Amino acid sequence: MMAEENSYEPVHSDKELGMDRKISRRDFMDGMAVAVGGAVAAGALSGCSAGSWGGIHNEVVNPPDGWNYAGAGNRSYPPAMTGLRGSTNPAMRVPHELRDGIYWAGGKPVEDTGERYDLIVVGAGISGLSAAHFYKQKKPDAKILILDNHDEFGGHARRNEFQANGKPLVGYGGSQSIEAPTVWSPVAKKLLSDLGVQLQKFNTYYNQNFNKQWKLNDSEFFTRDLFNQDYLAVMEGDTQTAKSLANAPMSGQAKAAYLTLQNKPADYMAGMTPDQKKQKLVDLTYKEYLQDYAKMPAEVLNYLQTFTSDEWGFGIDAFGALDSWALEYPGFAGLKVDRGTTPNRYCGPTVQIQWNEDDPYIYHFPDGNYGLCKLMIGQLIPNTGAPENMDAEPLARIDYSKLDVAGNDVRLRLNAPCVRVQHKDGLLNADEVEVDFDRGGKVYRAHAGHVVMACYNTMIPYLMQDLPKDQKQNLFFGTKLPIVYAMVQLRNWEAWEKLKIYHTRFTSGDWVVAELDYPVSFPDYQFSKDPSQPILVHMIRMATAPGYRNPRGGIGPGRRDLFARPFSEYERTIRDQLTRLLAAGGFDPAKDIQAITVNRWGHGYALEYGRPWATFWPDGPLPSVLGRRPFGRVTIANSDSENRAYADAAIDAAWRAVNQMA
Repeated sequence: MMAEENSYEPVHSDKELGMDRKISRRDFMDGMAVAVGGAVAAGALSGCSAGSWGGIHNEVVNPPDGWNYAGAGNRSYPPAMTGLRGSTNPAMRVPHELRDGIYWAGGKPVEDTGERYDLIVVGAGISGLSAAHFYKQKKPDAKILILDNHDEFGGHARRNEFQANGKPLVGYGGSQSIEAPTVWSPVAKKLLSDLGVQLQKFNTYYNQNFNKQWKLNDSEFFTRDLFNQDYLAVMEGDTQTAKSLANAPMSGQAKAAYLTLQNKPADYMAGMTPDQKKQKLVDLTYKEYLQDYAKMPAEVLNYLQTFTSDEWGFGIDAFGALDSWALEYPGFAGLKVDRGTTPNRYCGPTVQIQWNEDDPYIYHFPDGNYGLCKLMIGQLIPNTGAPENMDAEPLARIDYSKLDVAGNDVRLRLNAPCVRVQHKDGLLNADEVEVDFDRGGKVYRAHAGHVVMACYNTMIPYLMQDLPKDQKQNLFFGTKLPIVYAMVQLRNWEAWEKLKIYHTRFTSGDWVVAELDYPVSFPDYQFSKDPSQPILVHMIRMATAPGYRNPRGGIGPGRRDLFARPFSEYERTIRDQLTRLLAAGGFDPAKDIQAITVNRWGHGYALEYGRPWATFWPDGPLPSVLGRRPFGRVTIANSDSENRAYADAAIDAAWRAVNQMA
């Protein structure tokens, strides 16, 4: 079977997997799993089938649990709720109705609340909260309203909270870490400083000797659907060797070919000058380079298909060869092309930004970048229980009833999807903007001097019908990559210690990565101390369907698959892949899995421009730049508008949007 045929059937029976055992099951789902997606080819809208600006999206699919199902548990504290979570089905309903052109069908009366704000922000993720923060700095007495359709703030930065032996066990469901902070913009660095984030503390908070202490290694798992059997190849540290691959289910020829590619690759582009080699790499995917130039056999191509998936959201069949060269992936050393200190202009934006950085990957709150959001809440809104400093962040408990309090300068209104944004009387030179939002099926109106659209950029054309056609087309281009983050609470991690692994990459299957959570301890919050203690395991599914040279082609099929699945199917494949990975270490899914939280993001990573698929990069015109241009008193933020799926991009977008205000 080739990697493009990546179907998945569990190996073990439901009883063997413990599907009948009672655990805490929490299914987090992104609110726009089937909203505005697919591919906008060459800036044109083809296939519009719903709404006055239908865009290219998936066909209407009803969620398996029904539109009215919102989960169970204490709704006053969303991080601890159970059932279908994240963007619950009710949170998705209004955006879907807007997309399909049925929300306003028959007319809806609009009740004016009489509320007037200096700024209304649509979207309460990192970018939206940052926009409120920056605006408040510029205008300390400003009145600000932040709207979001979810029952939680943070956007993709989500907290997954569990209980283990009477103590909280904290994980993350989205935006993961403060990555490469030395190359963040001055604006983003200052925000960290404003929030009291002292990066140097992570030098000791993050146990950088954890893997060495427990003699844990990286690993790769050969799956039986691509090879003739399942096999765990435990690396020596983080490198595959002839010894670690000795019993792997690849032919001797394929093993030798890969080890040569990794350790001593030839000049696979002999006869070209260094500049010619780089120019040729611009037009190739990594797979094409490996297949057509390095002449790797099909077994090696299958083995490496998911090599890029975790970091970039799709496999080697769509990831660029030039970026692969710049990132020093296997197979390029023999080209003798000097990387140099200056980025190649055809490399992707993040590769260029991080060209010379060498930061350790240690800047991580237990709940990921949700920690930054909590710290921002603490500065924006009083009496919420938000942490007063970074050390208090892991155990700080937000009082959600205090987020939207009359009289506060800043109000955060959850469960309030924006449904329309328009200048007063439809005049672009008006002195205020009318913002309509839904609460319980009724439409309410608030007024603002300025608006920042910090939501998914593909939703903006549905909310602003009077945007120019070309701007709508470019906003539609910014569809996000579908991803799933799962957090699995284990009774212990003895199987991991016995197998001597901390992380694995699966060659195929529902889940591309399974790894022990990051070993981060704070003064009042301690990471698992030894293998007998409970721990969280992070699992990653990159749902963009393989087999497309342009990753945009795989977004729609991947998103449809995510939305059509009930939680039980995710649970089954989690249990199955963990069992196949860990059974040799004594793992028993029926007794060792204590809780599962699935964070399903139909619109996950912002799609970063890169060659060869993005032929307009870097010279433009860039869809993100054309789509984000100000429209009267409305400006546009979100990481989509920077075409980079990173927290610093979301922050930079917020700063730009605030400073573009007319």
